[in-house]
Amino acid sequence: MKYLMLFMAVATLVAMPANAQLAKIHTEIHADTTTGNRVITHMAAGGGWNTLIELINLGSTVATYNLQFRTDAGSTQTFSFKNTGTQTDLGAQSVLTGSIPVGGFVSLKAQDVSTATITGWASIDQSSTGDIGALVIFGYKTGQQAVVPIETSTDQRFILPFDNSSGNVMGVALANPHPRSVAVNILFRDLNGLTLHSESIQMAPLQHTSFLLASRFPSLAGHAGTALFSTGINDDAVAALGILANSVGAFTTVFSLAAQ
Repeated sequence: MKYLMLFMAVATLVAMPANAQLAKIHTEIHADTTTGNRVITHMAAGGGWNTLIELINLGSTVATYNLQFRTDAGSTQTFSFKNTGTQTDLGAQSVLTGSIPVGGFVSLKAQDVSTATITGWASIDQSSTGDIGALVIFGYKTGQQAVVPIETSTDQRFILPFDNSSGNVMGVALANPHPRSVAVNILFRDLNGLTLHSESIQMAPLQHTSFLLASRFPSLAGHAGTALFSTGINDDAVAALGILANSVGAFTTVFSLAAQ
């Protein structure tokens, strides 16, 4: 249960699109909201958790933002927000709008104000203007934090490494940011590339789901390996994020990597 609450409160989406420049060793993270899905896969507030969203104007003109927050089922979700830059209490909101000056940024925190943890996901609506970079920082009352950029990937095939060995626990969050259902196929392999399990998940429009791998797929318990996620050629891409927790409760984010 400790790990379930840990993952459910922290998971949010990121992805690293493949980098076409062979000279670079690492993949490039695109946090610019002018492309891709513009998804914050997971939000968590209350029960010791808070989520801080930082929006940065990357362009040469004033940018405007429209943030919309949703439940797992895709309906509107409210969080108690605070603008940490101005120290202004914004109250319970399901939509946040505003402008960002050139070279400026806005910090919006979903606060830890209730005993129960409220979760959901968010997106930057396409009515937003300008070049906006976004980071999401998850915080827990112990002082631990994890940071991810906003999801702007459109990859229909990506790999997420996982590790359920040596006391580690791996969780995954998925979000379908589209108004259409999407079938997500998952192929799990061990460290030698041998198949451990395969599964297909049907995601409803605007649906978000999160789960511990070993709980949902018992054959993955005690194993480390890779998970290949894919959607059909005519389907839309989904957003994904992994959360890895160790035996003492420390956690970190795990990014997905574009696959061939």
